[in-house]
Amino acid sequence: MAFFDILTQVISVLIEVLLGLLADLLIVYIMIIVGIIWRFSRFYKPKYGKWINKITIWFFFPVNIISSFASIESFAGEMIIIVTVIAVIVHITSFLFIYLISRNRPSEEVGARVLCSTFPNSLLYPFPIILAIIGPSALIYASIFVFMAMILRNSLGVLLGVMYAPNNLNIPENEQKSSFMNLKKISFNLLKFPPLLAVIAGFVLHAIIGPRTIGDFFALPGLSIIKPISLYGALILVGVSFREIDQLHPKNLFSKEVFRVSSVRFLIAPLVVLVFLVIFQVREPAVAITLIIQGMAPPAVINIMYGKFFQLKEDEISLLITSLTLLALVILPFELLILFVLFPIT
Repeated sequence: MAFFDILTQVISVLIEVLLGLLADLLIVYIMIIVGIIWRFSRFYKPKYGKWINKITIWFFFPVNIISSFASIESFAGEMIIIVTVIAVIVHITSFLFIYLISRNRPSEEVGARVLCSTFPNSLLYPFPIILAIIGPSALIYASIFVFMAMILRNSLGVLLGVMYAPNNLNIPENEQKSSFMNLKKISFNLLKFPPLLAVIAGFVLHAIIGPRTIGDFFALPGLSIIKPISLYGALILVGVSFREIDQLHPKNLFSKEVFRVSSVRFLIAPLVVLVFLVIFQVREPAVAITLIIQGMAPPAVINIMYGKFFQLKEDEISLLITSLTLLALVILPFELLILFVLFPIT
């Protein structure tokens, strides 16, 4: 009898926490739906989405990242290294796992799955969720993960693109200096990546003026609207990333391709992160939850550009991005519920 009483209480608490999470996530779903509606309305133009993307990534996210340094009294240098190592391991493991379970299909099909399994949407999907659920302080670790994801996408991603490209791939001479192949351009883009620059600026300001002064500055009237604006803008862009409505047909959502890639993105990747959190003895909820959310992110839209350049199966990449983004949103409350049980935020 006592066992059933305890079980009832546990279930009751879990339901209460889940309902609380759904309430917190309500704005997340609302703004993504706004983005989807806008994407398929006659008022949508790609250039509008590009401007929102630029303003969000180049201004609002960096400001939020710098302001997050106000909540951190001191830094443990090893945590930066741990986040970097986990980011590399989760990408490589994701690739190896999808490589092992891939069948003898045409290389352009396998390559499409490899890109979508290995390279998640590590910025626009997880950043607003982390910002809404945990707060700005976690964006420091999220930014480091994103920077490593960019490095891997422009190194490992290019190698995989070449590996899985059709045998008759012939890159025109005028495209051999594209952003996917030009090492000098890749290096420059990495160094000017806004979230990374914001992290560097935050460290410098933290050392020179201290966290209290940073906090006082961002407490000024008017600056409080930066967090919601960046949150809404990024979520709208997630909605805009949906490619075609007909791709959400049940036969696509429950296809073998979606199952293979989703098993990597939503099961293998977070388990790898969790294992290495235990190995590195990371107990800080802001770090642990941030890394697992990053690990469970759906595929990045930029995979379409890579697929097109390397002549992989572009329509399959588009299908996987749309399907897995929807599935990620469906499992998000349950994902967060498990994370809050494992890493309670006090």
